[in-house]
Amino acid sequence: MLQGMQSTAPISQASTRRQWLQAALISLPNLANAQGQAMPDFKIGASLPWLQVQLLHGEVLTAAQLRGQVLVMYYWASWCPFCAQQSPEIEQLFAAHHGKGLYVLGVSIDKQADTARDHLQKKGYHFPSTWADPQRPGGLQKPKGLPVVIVYNRQGQLVQIEQGQMFPEDIQALKRWM
Repeated sequence: MLQGMQSTAPISQASTRRQWLQAALISLPNLANAQGQAMPDFKIGASLPWLQVQLLHGEVLTAAQLRGQVLVMYYWASWCPFCAQQSPEIEQLFAAHHGKGLYVLGVSIDKQADTARDHLQKKGYHFPSTWADPQRPGGLQKPKGLPVVIVYNRQGQLVQIEQGQMFPEDIQALKRWM
């Protein structure tokens, strides 16, 4: 886990991990608003303004819907073997806690939105998902690895970043932010 960026890894691994984390955070949604505000500083504890995103099933997710909730952003792809193991756990987290102050937002990095939509339907996943359109400048961008889980607390502060596959108990522990 990369909670708080603490690591006992050798310096070269820790440096590589920090570089990856910085790259992943930069790939988050372009949070500059229409008035041209600068991008926020992505660090544990940083505040994050909420976006409006188009969900795969057509609905629009607005900032007002997310205020006061814990947001778990889950980057995934239909072709990712680690996501195939982690997605059922994310679905369980969503099923147990949606409507109770925890919002799960999947972010597919599949090449086509239809591929992501079909995958969710085939697997029976109900957690809301959007698509990181590679052709849309300033939109959701794909991280340099999968899966990635990013958690924002009820106050809209980034509190946890996880790179790579998580254990089921670690996914269920995300509810602690509620």
